[in-house]
Amino acid sequence: MEPLANRLPEGRFEIGKDGAGLLVVGYDGTDPSRNALAYAAGLARRDRAGLLVVFVECLNSAALWFFAGSPIIPDPAEDLIEDLREEMSHHGVPWRFVSVRGDAARELESLADTYRADAIVVGRSRSPWHTSVSRGLVRHARRTVLVVP
Repeated sequence: MEPLANRLPEGRFEIGKDGAGLLVVGYDGTDPSRNALAYAAGLARRDRAGLLVVFVECLNSAALWFFAGSPIIPDPAEDLIEDLREEMSHHGVPWRFVSVRGDAARELESLADTYRADAIVVGRSRSPWHTSVSRGLVRHARRTVLVVP
């Protein structure tokens, strides 16, 4: 995994910079998240920015309930990391992968706050029967949210 050398704020946060310095990308391996990653990587390459690629495992995940009695709990993020390494090798931008558990919209916003990201990029939800991450972010985020189809 490439480090985000000189991209994550370490007292060097610049307000009013022309272009992005860091983009947070929600990624879970689905087609919409792959589209969001590709779009964000293109923006990052043009702006010479970094990417914080985030996988959020929902606490109400069926996998957690199914494996609750098992001594081995699967780590879906481990399954994604190899695919992500392959995907990111084509983009040529600095990136870091973070895996967290919780509410996806809240976790993405919290990480964007922590790392002082310029924007959050997510894929559009294709599930009409529940509240989407993108909808929650658009309504409540305190920074730019890009929703990629």
